[in-house]
This record gives sequence, structure tokens and C-alpha cells, in this order.
Amino acid sequence: MTAEGRIEIDLYPRAPHSHCVRIESSRPLSITRQFTGHSPSEIAQTVSLLFATCKAAQSVAAAVALEEAHRIVVPESTRRAREMRVIAESAREHTLRILMDWSQFLYKPGLPPATELRAAMQAERDLARHLDEGSAALRFAGTFIYEKDGVEKDIAANEALLECAIFGEPLRIWRARETKADLINWAEQRHTVAQLLFDQIATDGFLDAGAAPVSPLPAFDRDRLAQRLFDDSQAHFVAAPDWEGAPRETSPLARSLDHPLIRALETDDGFGLGARLAACLVELASVPRRLRDAAATLDAPNHAAPERDETAPGIGLSQIEAARGRLVHAVEMSGGKVSRYRILAPTEWNFHPEGAAARGLARIAQGDSHDVARIARLFVTAVDPCVGYEVRVH
Repeated sequence: MTAEGRIEIDLYPRAPHSHCVRIESSRPLSITRQFTGHSPSEIAQTVSLLFATCKAAQSVAAAVALEEAHRIVVPESTRRAREMRVIAESAREHTLRILMDWSQFLYKPGLPPATELRAAMQAERDLARHLDEGSAALRFAGTFIYEKDGVEKDIAANEALLECAIFGEPLRIWRARETKADLINWAEQRHTVAQLLFDQIATDGFLDAGAAPVSPLPAFDRDRLAQRLFDDSQAHFVAAPDWEGAPRETSPLARSLDHPLIRALETDDGFGLGARLAACLVELASVPRRLRDAAATLDAPNHAAPERDETAPGIGLSQIEAARGRLVHAVEMSGGKVSRYRILAPTEWNFHPEGAAARGLARIAQGDSHDVARIARLFVTAVDPCVGYEVRVH
């Protein structure tokens, strides 16, 4: 069994603004009930089997939550290795979305470039092998041994892939682009899928489609979050989460609001389609630097392997910034076994019935576009649910 499901979106352009979007999810949010009664090592194996999307982030989130519940502190190098695995996975996810999904919205779509797709997947596999063969660092209280030369070569290869397949220019040049005019000038080169799509939506006047204010997910108060995940209303919270009485957004856009290019794309109504797509590029452009920064600390002296107290009672909670937003795992242990386990994923925040996707889609549904369905589907792709979706216009 895998944790899949689907997002169903219905748009009603002639309905009042507050009723023109309906979002329903069939994601199996109670799937973590099967974790009850299992040991930490069994949970790690189950998580790796359940989640095909963002498997590294899910595995790290599970390990960190379980370690906190057992009061285990892993070495800094292990934390850095985990961080690198999640960054590399996020880079793969963003790259595949651009090459596979963005390309389908071009007026002359072609088959996704097979060579670049294979290279993107291989880049993550190579880094995982040289950094943490066997994924030991992703396990509960795990440690690892890495190949320094291999990791450095993998990061360089990832940078070259991004420059060739996504940006069409050196990353140092793209990172200097901080205005809307810079973005449009870049897109007009029309060499890569990303450039072609930005040139198309800029020419068609859709850069600001779906513009709405962004309410980013703030830093959580840990105890308050744990209480909401484990109290009697947790099922509703996990299905349609809110914070301080309002749905929030956790996404590349929410993480990039302070970036000059993203600020330059803000309109009086908020952030639209162009800003959402650009935020994905902003994050991708930072990947090689972030990987190198993390790799620089891998050789820090490690303490002895952490002692395990698998009978320690307690609650553990983790927060991991995955490709699509903040991923939360929470666990309650009793007698060395899991008594309760919760997962709160980015898709539930971003596709809340009154959340970020709904607000932007409402603007699109009641806008003046003659192709509501096409722009709405591209907007949903930009918000990027972790499962498949369907958009219907009535």
C-alpha cells in the first residue's frame, strides 16, 4: 500500500467569488494508524515503502521525530548529510516538474527531453550513493560514511545540468537577475523549457494570473503544534490545517518572499502565476551552493554513536523543508513502541479549501481569460500538489 490519493478541483466561474472553487482530496490521511505498535526501526522501513514522492524527506522526518522522542542527538555530520539528501531530492523534484509538466503547457508541447530527465534522476542517485550509500543516515539514530571526491563531483554535475537543461546560462548570471525585466529578457532567449514557458505566459499576459496575498506558514510553537496533532480534533487539523485561525501556505513561493526577483513580481493583488513559477527557479538556482555549504561540515569531528533508549516514553516532532513545503512528523512512544503517529504534509496546507490554491484559482475562474481551464491547470501545477489532480470547469 502506498500513500497516494488525488486532488479534485471544480471551478464555477459564474458562482459568487466565495463559492467558485471547490477542492476535495482523497489522500489517505489516516494511513499512519498502521504505525501503531511498531518499533522505530520498523517505522523507518514502513515509511520508505509508503511514500514514493519525497522519500528522503519523509525518511528524515520520521528519523528526527523518533530520535526526539527517545532524546537522541545525532552528530552534526549526520544532520548535514540528511539535509543534503533532502536538498538533492528537492532539486530532482523541481527539475522533473519543469521538464515533464511545464513542457506540457507550451503551445507546441513535445515529449519531455529524455536525456535531461535521466540525468536529473541519476544526479540524485549518484549523490545519494557517494554521500550515504545504503541510506544509513536516513535511519533512526543512523550514521554514515561518505566519499568526499564523489560528492564534490556530483555537486558540480548537478550544477552543470541545471545550467544546461533549466536556466540556459551559468547560475551566477541567473542569480543576478532581480527584476521583472531581467526575467523577461532571460525568457526571450527561448532555449529551455523554463524559458519557453515564461516567454509564453509573459507574451499572453498571464504572469499575474491568480495573484493573491500569501500568508506564509510561520515558525511553529512546538508544544502547541504537538497538542493540535494529538488532540481530539486532530483528524480535521491534518485534513484542513490552519494556524491562528487561518489557512497558511508552505511552498517555494512562501520560502522565497524576500528574494528580490519574487518581490519584483508582486502586484497590488499579491503574487501570481509568474511569481510561483519563478520561486521554483530561485530555489533550484541555490541548490549547488547549499549543497557545498552543507558538505563543508561533513568532516567535522563526530561524537560517539548516540546511545539508544528505546523504552523512553515521550513525544517527538520534526519539521523538514521538503520540495513542496514544510513536512511535519509527530510520534508518541510508549514502552518502546509507537502509540500514535501523525503526518502533516504541505499539500494539506496549500490545497486547503480556503487556502493558497483556492484563492488563486478563484481569481482565475472569475478573470477575463478565454482559457480558464488551461491557466487553472498551470496554476495548480505551479502550487504543485504531491499527488495527481484534475481540474474541471463548469
